Amino acid sequence: MASIIEPESEPADEDTVLRERPPALGAGGAAAGHPVADLEDTVIGLIQPHAPAHDRSVLSSPAPTAPLPSHDAPPEPTEPERTPTIWAAHIRGTDVTIPLDRPAIIGRHPSAARIDEIPQPRRVQIPAAHRDVSSRHARIEQLGDTLVVTDLGSTNGIDVHWSEGPVRRLRPGETSVVLPDAVVAIGDAVVVEFVAAATL
Repeated sequence: MASIIEPESEPADEDTVLRERPPALGAGGAAAGHPVADLEDTVIGLIQPHAPAHDRSVLSSPAPTAPLPSHDAPPEPTEPERTPTIWAAHIRGTDVTIPLDRPAIIGRHPSAARIDEIPQPRRVQIPAAHRDVSSRHARIEQLGDTLVVTDLGSTNGIDVHWSEGPVRRLRPGETSVVLPDAVVAIGDAVVVEFVAAATL
């Protein structure tokens, strides 16, 4: 027969004393099927689990944030500005070299444009014997790092010879970007090539 364990009154130290109830006695003062024996008290300490203490400072602390940049931090290094190469137009077979720090107008009678330009273009006059060159034949200029050739409505056109590939013929009034290694033929006898102004 199973025994029942009942707690008695709790001692001052919060221990719980459990005593086993003796079985019912039979005739002659003996328990049915069991000898009578003294039962010792079994003391089971009541252990309360220690809950982790709540850290109010942690609960009230804001979420970590990235540090603000310091005004004393040195500035990041920047790349120096690159100065574009200044090119010049050289007429092959002559001593004529035209710096392209301003536009150049090439022709037998390169008069100034009707509309004033700032800065004023350089005017390069080709000898009148070159009848295949128009009065205002070509305009050559540098825009930033780019070389630009414009046909000013010439009669015989402008041929652009690339270092590779076919020749491109400009129509009257047409503009083309050219590379520094290109060669520009104005008429049949005037050939313009480009050189860096620093090498002059």
